Amino acid sequence: MRWWEFKRFFRKKYLLERYYDSKAKKLYEIKIGLMIDDKYKTKFLELLRYVPHITDEKAKVQRFDSGFPLTFRDRIEYDDARSLEKVIGKLKHCYE
Repeated sequence: MRWWEFKRFFRKKYLLERYYDSKAKKLYEIKIGLMIDDKYKTKFLELLRYVPHITDEKAKVQRFDSGFPLTFRDRIEYDDARSLEKVIGKLKHCYE
């Protein structure tokens, strides 16, 4: 059995669909609020693992920066960051 086959079997057998739905909901509702940039990034990337249908880089970027305050979002969109890695770097710059 290949690793991906085992993971699919394990998820199907032991993890409920509701579990993944709750993780996806948290991803869509995450806001930076009072979190520092590293904590927000870590939480976002952790939740993103449970939402496999978000594969496009642009969708990841949009989802990531949707949790920012408008002032941060305006700065990042102005610079037109196209990869999640670049947006994470821009977030660090906004905090500094």
